[in-house]
Amino acid sequence: MDYALRLVSKKRYTVSEIKKKISTICKSHPEVDVDIINEVINRLIELKYLDDDQFVKDYVLSRIQFRPRGISLIKQELRGKGIDKNIVEGGFENLDYDESKACRDLIEKRTRLWNKYPMMKQKQKAFQFLASKGFSKEAIYTSLKSCYSSDREQDY
Repeated sequence: MDYALRLVSKKRYTVSEIKKKISTICKSHPEVDVDIINEVINRLIELKYLDDDQFVKDYVLSRIQFRPRGISLIKQELRGKGIDKNIVEGGFENLDYDESKACRDLIEKRTRLWNKYPMMKQKQKAFQFLASKGFSKEAIYTSLKSCYSSDREQDY
């Protein structure tokens, strides 16, 4: 319990992550009973140190605000943290996130790096960059159309 409390005092974890960390400690210390893991997890949930629903909501909001990614990539990251698919989907229910706007913002930040290339190469680089960030094709095409419209092509 002391080890688990030290962990959650430094950083937010999911139930799955804490379970893995505690089970690793139990393997290296044979005197610790493996049944204690569930008791520790349940106690941390009672004390509200572990809450996967709140973790998903906070993670999604911080990811959108500070390191924009596409919804599909954020869902994949959360599933990689061991969160149930239903909980992940629930974190996106009341979310008002415009992927196209996020794509446009990222393109505008990177435009100065791509200005030295011809227009077609700029679009390719923008598409590859946004696809690597997990944005949907529809959002990418919409943002490329608005950022590289015929009016802007004359500026280059």
